[in-house]
Amino acid sequence: MRIIRLLGVVVILYGLTYLFHAVRQILGSLLSGSASMLHVHVIGLNLCIGTVATVIGIGLVLARKWARIAWLVTVTLLVLEHCLVLFFWYVRGNQDITTQAFNVVLTSCIAVISWAKLTSESTRKHFR
Repeated sequence: MRIIRLLGVVVILYGLTYLFHAVRQILGSLLSGSASMLHVHVIGLNLCIGTVATVIGIGLVLARKWARIAWLVTVTLLVLEHCLVLFFWYVRGNQDITTQAFNVVLTSCIAVISWAKLTSESTRKHFR
């Protein structure tokens, strides 16, 4: 049960980092006075990911069945999204793709741990 709650806290922190990043982007756009449409969509995506991950993390801490299923779907989509962003950065010719590659690696690690722990029969019995 401890691993479920620990994973829930990690997911909450993951979501909060997205929310914090979106707030920084919003403030940066307001201070600079300009934001492209792409920038607005990225801010919206970060807000959505942050909100969803934070809510799911709270559900994992409370050991809710819906949160287990939702997190497995969400983390899979996040890995795909980060791989797609890395591909676009590479194709676009950005010099430094280290940050995007790091996002793929970290999200993939969280996904592997999540799938290994949350799909085992011994862990599934703790969810209500």
